Amino acid sequence: MTTLLLGFAGSATAGVVVTGKQIKDGTITSRDLRDADLRGADVKDDSLTRRDFDARIIGMSGPSGDIGQPGAPGTAGLTYSIEPFAIPKDTTRTWGAPCPNGTRVLSGGGSADTPGVVQLTESGPVDDAGTGWWVGMRNKTNGTVTGYAWALCVTAS
Repeated sequence: MTTLLLGFAGSATAGVVVTGKQIKDGTITSRDLRDADLRGADVKDDSLTRRDFDARIIGMSGPSGDIGQPGAPGTAGLTYSIEPFAIPKDTTRTWGAPCPNGTRVLSGGGSADTPGVVQLTESGPVDDAGTGWWVGMRNKTNGTVTGYAWALCVTAS
């Protein structure tokens, strides 16, 4: 009986420590690191920028400041100008609603105290300077009605 004896030989290498001097710049990726392996002390000051982070970094909130004084109530500089005008039966009249000094017209229109029986024949700014709103109305009733020209004016700056 013959016996065959095979021997296996191998070489064992002792653990090697790799230092930063031996690593080429830009070759270590996030895949090469375990979570929490890299700490702030491991990063050179001012070497990271916003682009190095996926999420927005938000620091701790500071204390709340003092409450400011309330502002004066206002209307954002808007005022209405409304001008009534008597329109005799079966006639057409035109008139305007002027804006107060220091304001300019933003929009306007016309209405009447008897809706449906007065026809609005014209409506628009009085002029290019924005001094008010102009309306025309036709009264189709058998009596006098009151029409209203109105302008929405805003403080001019």
